[in-house]
Amino acid sequence: MFLAFATAIFVCVSASAAFAPSFQINTSYVQRKVSSGKFPIHSACMMPPQGDLGKIGLKGAVRMTQESDTWAEALEAVVESHLKARGISINSATNPLSSGASQDEINGVISQIQQKFKTVSVLMNKKPRDIAKSAYTLGDQVGMLPCSENSDILVFIQGRGQALTGVRPAMTASFGGPAEAADLFVTMADAKTGEILGQIRLYPDGDFLLRPEACFGPDLDIELASKNIGSVGKKTKKSGQ
Repeated sequence: MFLAFATAIFVCVSASAAFAPSFQINTSYVQRKVSSGKFPIHSACMMPPQGDLGKIGLKGAVRMTQESDTWAEALEAVVESHLKARGISINSATNPLSSGASQDEINGVISQIQQKFKTVSVLMNKKPRDIAKSAYTLGDQVGMLPCSENSDILVFIQGRGQALTGVRPAMTASFGGPAEAADLFVTMADAKTGEILGQIRLYPDGDFLLRPEACFGPDLDIELASKNIGSVGKKTKKSGQ
């Protein structure tokens, strides 16, 4: 029994290693042309959001598939509402608009872009400061999306979170180990060229599943304003890089 207990703790601690520590500070990285206003952002095309939730119990970590999708939609709603509050009009990458493109054709383009974004994300995670140096791009295939013509940026939403179940919270409180945690990355790319223009990284405290607006919204506002994204309000305190 002791061996099983120790093994469970080891598995849970290992599963939590991919998440940022709770004391991680929110950051944002944008190109100078965005923060200076030389590249004003008035419209955004939202790519399908990505959510990855896991639950950790005595038997280890398990992905919560349905909950991940629901959480991703909630995160998208939060990001959309705060972009709109800063005067940015919103459209969806899945919307054919007047292009005449079929849904299968659009989904095919989205899949290609998402795959490229996945590859680029690995590089950005290693050297996020290089975002401000125009180091990353998705390529001009982004221009194949119907929404690209009428949008300044594409917006990618990535959420990762882990929740504790069963007796796991009590064990963590008593013996240490994994804790509930979440990351939210909001990445912006030029809708015409695919160039990565900026990324906001949020690491909230609180109930990120049941109260995503309260957990992410205020911090998102600070980062958007600090980098001069949108047309509402003035810059607030400097944050990130």
